[in-house]
Amino acid sequence: MNTKIFTYPVLILEKHLDMLGHMNNATYLTLLEEARWDLVTKNGFGLPTIIATGMGPTILEINIRYLKEIRLRETITIETQLVSFREKIGKITQRMRRGEEICCTAELTFGMLDLKQRKLVFPPPEWLEAMALP
Repeated sequence: MNTKIFTYPVLILEKHLDMLGHMNNATYLTLLEEARWDLVTKNGFGLPTIIATGMGPTILEINIRYLKEIRLRETITIETQLVSFREKIGKITQRMRRGEEICCTAELTFGMLDLKQRKLVFPPPEWLEAMALP
């Protein structure tokens, strides 16, 4: 699948650090989620649409690789790309870059959750468009 790569720049602040002076492992999850929300919101499927349609993406699995330390006041870019979507299950890849250097990779499996029925459903066309499917 050939989809667009979305970028989300972040300046690492004091609140992002742990006592070792580098970015806290839980902060990686938070920033990766911020990047995904930015992507869908800017493409017309943000929280108001999720509430109105009664369905939204839910993470089923995430695998993170911490490759390089990220430290205070460094600027990173988070790249997000939809890798595949078959039936009710999709895969996303995210990378945290410091310039050309990859500091972290994350592979996510997700589905579209119907908020009333509490089960996975097929995603609406608007959501697939928000993820920049060709």
